[in-house]
Amino acid sequence: MSIHFPDWVSPALALARQTLESCHAPDSFDFVGQIDETLPREGYRMQLSPMESGKQTLRVSGGSDVGLMYGAMDFVNRIIPAAEQAHKWMFPYYFVNPFETGFAPMDETSSPSVARRGLWTWGHVIYDYRGYLTNMARLKLNELVIWNDFAPLNADEIVAFAHGLGIRIIWGYSWGWDTSIKTDLSDPLALHALEDSVVDTFVRHYAALPGDGIYFQSFTETAEEEHNGQIIADVVVRWVNRVCARILTLKPDLELQFGLHATSVRSRIASIAAVDPRIRIVWEDCGAFPYAYMPENLTGRAETAAFTDELAHLRPNASVGVVFKGMICLDWTTFVHRTAPERIGEASETAIAQRQPMARRIMRLVQSSWLTNGGAMLDTVRQLAVHEDSQILALLEDGLFDRQIWFPAALFAAALWDCGQSIDQLIHETALRPDVVFA
Repeated sequence: MSIHFPDWVSPALALARQTLESCHAPDSFDFVGQIDETLPREGYRMQLSPMESGKQTLRVSGGSDVGLMYGAMDFVNRIIPAAEQAHKWMFPYYFVNPFETGFAPMDETSSPSVARRGLWTWGHVIYDYRGYLTNMARLKLNELVIWNDFAPLNADEIVAFAHGLGIRIIWGYSWGWDTSIKTDLSDPLALHALEDSVVDTFVRHYAALPGDGIYFQSFTETAEEEHNGQIIADVVVRWVNRVCARILTLKPDLELQFGLHATSVRSRIASIAAVDPRIRIVWEDCGAFPYAYMPENLTGRAETAAFTDELAHLRPNASVGVVFKGMICLDWTTFVHRTAPERIGEASETAIAQRQPMARRIMRLVQSSWLTNGGAMLDTVRQLAVHEDSQILALLEDGLFDRQIWFPAALFAAALWDCGQSIDQLIHETALRPDVVFA
């Protein structure tokens, strides 16, 4: 393949070139990549000329180098697999070589249905941050929330690598979250002490850290609506607003994301409307799959859909986000907090090999339900995609996504990019991707 790119270099263009070279096309096929700033930044236009004298030209125009990279990814992972199908079992034997027979001429534009498309993970179970972020880019994902007990020692390296691939990094740390509620919500002094601690941690460890925002959780991860005789929804709104006001005074342009567990506030959602509109609420544990840890769980699906509509319209002038689950999470039966700051995403090959069998076993389990229940995921994406600047994340941690693109992750990403397709078509296209792994 003869590849013609803009005469400047970026990590996104380098990954695009690497991906194109992997398909081993002949020199008679020309790929022309260019920037067209009239397109959406992440969008692209793909034009395939008719084949003439054995030559064919593909022109991909991207709204940026990231949009151009996305176009290259889609050519390799979507257009080629579709074009090489013979739709026959003999003469030819299942496949044709479209670089020899010619691709069908085309002229299409593409841009994402969901503005902010990403993943959520604890930092210490990222085994290879370069692999994790590269696979995100291959799936056209653009945001990663990394939760830590301590700010990573190599945060600057991670952010630089992510930004090169068009991915935002949001650093997460606890604002009162723990495996159980440790603060007496009836004690004003205890709440003020926690507030001071959160602000102090921000000033000392996060204010100067490179990145694109701060994600936090407080004391809402419980099935109870009250604690110490106090209504959690009422206390957390007042408390979070105070903390955010102090932090935004220090850094007015900082993006703040409030990770809110619906389990403790669901029947008191009207109280949550009073959260400072400068804060993006990122909802989780909102009911059945795709919010449930087990993707087989569709119990209360109608109620979940209704609640999604409610939370999406709760604060008309504020941004909304959600976290889907149903892939893979930490083993909470053996969980312990980290004890000191560390570099993340640089695990040994031995550690990766030790985790691989369990990661594969879990992904084999959940992928079966993603195949059967993927429509519920797509329906929820459609509910949220109508809102400008919508954010949809998926929990994907300790699953060695660093080394392989599992089918559920690819299907999730495909739905965020084009939720107008049917679930059958999304499954079909995702299953054909050459980089997708079935566990």
